[in-house]
Amino acid sequence: MTVVALHGVCDDGPAVDVLETSGSVVLSGSVKDQKDSGNCTKQAKLQQVTVKLEHPLGDRVLLDTHTGQPIPYKGLNGISPSRS
Repeated sequence: MTVVALHGVCDDGPAVDVLETSGSVVLSGSVKDQKDSGNCTKQAKLQQVTVKLEHPLGDRVLLDTHTGQPIPYKGLNGISPSRS
């Protein structure tokens, strides 16, 4: 599965952890090696991250660990559910 994650310009990129259950897939985003630089801007970058699931998403709900809410799927042609 490919997701889009935000990260800052002064870190080594996004990381996405996955927790799978029989009824849901929970995604948790973080950043790799955030640098403490006094000259760093607060600019954000979008980056695609590929996460490997042990089993297909199927009918499981995709959840954001921070909010606990379902994550909407936006396919190439607009919003639609993904079951692959």
